[in-house]
Amino acid sequence: MKVELKQLSIDMSEKEYNMLQDILDIENGFTNPAYKLSYEEYKNWLKREDDYSRGENLPEGWIPCTTYFLYIDDAPVGYGRIRHYSNESLEKIKGVGNFGYGIAQKYRGSGYGNILFSELLKKCKDFGYTEIKLFPYKSNIATLKIMMKNGGKIIGDFNEEKHIVLIPIDLH
Repeated sequence: MKVELKQLSIDMSEKEYNMLQDILDIENGFTNPAYKLSYEEYKNWLKREDDYSRGENLPEGWIPCTTYFLYIDDAPVGYGRIRHYSNESLEKIKGVGNFGYGIAQKYRGSGYGNILFSELLKKCKDFGYTEIKLFPYKSNIATLKIMMKNGGKIIGDFNEEKHIVLIPIDLH
């Protein structure tokens, strides 16, 4: 099995577009703004995401983030976004972590979520993280298992609906 994590680029094609249509617009707190976009709108979305990765044209109050796609045997199966840093508002008011991810529905249950999660953790080092904080919904058992498998520890709760999970990066 060939595993590859690629940073989003404005040259991405229909195969990435089609995969994105298999992840709902909001699933367990992870948003997919490309869901149900026309192909032309998708190309504009790629440009915006590319800008955001460089900290350009960000909406007010947003943090730069970089988007990555996971490919298994050259097929895109999921994607995730890493925030370049965090802030008190995201963590203490909104309960939002350092990164999020989603796997296309047709690829779920194949272990790809764990692969994507692990690859994103490795990329967190590039942004200077020594640990990451995530806020999975308590009902999202699959993601919680992945977090624990990757060295996560539950350190608290957020608004009784989410766990607060801390993962040291030096393990990856």
